[in-house]
Amino acid sequence: MKTKTLTIILGMIFLMGILITGISADEEYIGVISNTTGIDISNFIAGTTTTANFSFDYEDSYEADKHYPLIFKINISYSGEDCQLDDCSVWKNDFSINGFVTRYYLFGLYSKDIKLNCSENSLLTINHQMGSNTLDVPDGIFYCYNITEGTIETLKKRNKVFLDISSNPALYPATYKLTAQMFYANDTIAPVVNIINKNIFENNYFRESDSIEVQATISDNMEISNKWGTIFLTNENITVPFSHKTDDTYYFSQMTPSDIQEDDYDLMIFAQDSYGNIGSDNTTLRIDRTGPIITAIQPTGEIYSEIIPVELNISDAKAGVDNQSVYYRLREMNGTSICPESGIGTWDCYNSDWLNIPLNITTGTYKTEINTTEIGLESGEYWFEAKAEDILGNIGIL
Repeated sequence: MKTKTLTIILGMIFLMGILITGISADEEYIGVISNTTGIDISNFIAGTTTTANFSFDYEDSYEADKHYPLIFKINISYSGEDCQLDDCSVWKNDFSINGFVTRYYLFGLYSKDIKLNCSENSLLTINHQMGSNTLDVPDGIFYCYNITEGTIETLKKRNKVFLDISSNPALYPATYKLTAQMFYANDTIAPVVNIINKNIFENNYFRESDSIEVQATISDNMEISNKWGTIFLTNENITVPFSHKTDDTYYFSQMTPSDIQEDDYDLMIFAQDSYGNIGSDNTTLRIDRTGPIITAIQPTGEIYSEIIPVELNISDAKAGVDNQSVYYRLREMNGTSICPESGIGTWDCYNSDWLNIPLNITTGTYKTEINTTEIGLESGEYWFEAKAEDILGNIGIL
């Protein structure tokens, strides 16, 4: 269950005309009052019920989500007059409150009473559409609310609030005052984002112009208003847009830039709820643009006769070697000239074309032999070269 905070949208409706200045630092007052005349509820007679009523208002420019539950904070306190006792402070169970809001609709032609639940419990948990609020309620304070029907969607400006206030029969008659504040339950908890295919990024490398797909789950008690991904490059950010949703999984896809440099980059998925809270999760996009490193164990440049041994050590620290991509080629030389690709140059020359070399499981190297007699090699000099690819297609050449 998500826990929310309370933010004031209406403060200090003065039912007795008593001006109270100052608001606690954790309460943001952004409303206006509509009833400053006050209601005199002094001289309670023990065991009787007094009715107070007022209307509330808030600024026209204030745009609150329709799901905001409205919560009225009622404060009953001794006014400082007529007390014949040593202490007339208000304690728990000195009063009880039953309340309702009269909602008008269809241009005031019809009305409906929305019952309020009023409580002074010391630890009060108010469950609502966005989660819950647990409040530490001091003496003399009541919270009145109706979570399902008492939202900004249903209650309008200037709706009438009625409170039936009953005193404990043992309460000594004195002058008491009543003030009210109106709150809404404000969502301050960000959506929970979880990238569920992180293993794809943790165990693999990518290269330029690769298609990437991020899969994520997103949860929030309220509506998700926006979701997107971002790759944080060195000098720019690349957006990974939301593409579609299947069941509970959100999909984000993008092509890596053609000029992306080899590095590790932060890849994040963001989600924003209807209250502007942003949650995220991240993984690492690893870019590999370097081909395998090839070292020739044999041949070594010495003179061979019947058999030319071929053994290559090939490594790739990132994406890994594609074992099916290792090839060698022999081309005849004439002085400093090398037989061209076609095998036809200024002289008739030998070109073996590219021949695959298998991985030797025992040695971990790539080994084969060239039988000079079988392929008809004549005495002379030959140019040996090799190539290999990693699993991304990056090429290394010897």
